[in-house]
Amino acid sequence: MTTFLCYPKCATCKKAQKWLDDNNIEIEIRDIAKDNPTEDELRQWHEASGLPLKKFFNTSGKKYKEQHLKDKLPGMSEDEQFQLLATDGLLVKRPILADNGAVLVGFKEAEWQKHFGVAVQETATKEEPKPKKATAKKESPQEKVSVRAFQMKITLRGMKPAVWRRFFVPEDITFNDLADVLIVVMGWNGSHLSAFELPKSGMNIMANPWSDDETQFGERNGKTVKLSQFLPGEKKFIFVYDMGDNWEHEVVIEDVRENYPALYPAVLAYEGNCPPDDCGGVWNYMDMLEDDDEDTKEWLKEFSTVYNMEETNGELRAIKAGSKK
Repeated sequence: MTTFLCYPKCATCKKAQKWLDDNNIEIEIRDIAKDNPTEDELRQWHEASGLPLKKFFNTSGKKYKEQHLKDKLPGMSEDEQFQLLATDGLLVKRPILADNGAVLVGFKEAEWQKHFGVAVQETATKEEPKPKKATAKKESPQEKVSVRAFQMKITLRGMKPAVWRRFFVPEDITFNDLADVLIVVMGWNGSHLSAFELPKSGMNIMANPWSDDETQFGERNGKTVKLSQFLPGEKKFIFVYDMGDNWEHEVVIEDVRENYPALYPAVLAYEGNCPPDDCGGVWNYMDMLEDDDEDTKEWLKEFSTVYNMEETNGELRAIKAGSKK
């Protein structure tokens, strides 16, 4: 059986697992954080991989940074490095694939294709093109509408240079819908929980994309609480995305428009690109941008995206006011 060592929250691991599933490769999944590799396993995998031992360290990880291992590793013996890796699975590079004596570290599709003899199919690993422009043209003779909407500005806290978006959102949506809007507006992938902190009312509202239970959080459930219940009374509030990386956004209501001519949100202006998911939060991300480590550079190159306002507005058309009760 092929063993797939991964961290469930890791975007690279998710991508690798999807590739394995798409190619019908049976695997035994092992959570590298809950069942961290032993020293003996690490030694065996290191020998089988033929890679330098440094390649087994998760150099873009938060714990690697906190322990200043970039400076410490050159002075450590291999025995000391193996012992350190065995103490915490989050220090170990992931994913690791152990298959019939062969070991692959990290997900490089070309290497995995070669190992499993999978034919190269570029379209299999890219998103299918979405006919967004065509859809927009079909909807252009849109119904005549006039709804109340808020002009907002969302800013990712702590980022230098600044990352912000200015956008309109119709009043008649829930906070759960607003969370979906903000995730798309910013450029996150939406794989994490989120919440709102409303300072004036002292209210925290949860957005839970994985549960259909509308009673789960009572009066704090974002699936049932509408914007009109708190806005525009709350002129400024906090949106938190990913409770682990803790991305905090400040959202300010700049204006209220009574005759907004659409049922869906739209971005008006923006600055900066959104960090990739699962990069450890704002301070770790900014450290990564200055890191000369090749693995870190490669990871950022693979998972960073350039913001595209036209494509974003195409996605936002699917989130319409009045579509949910």
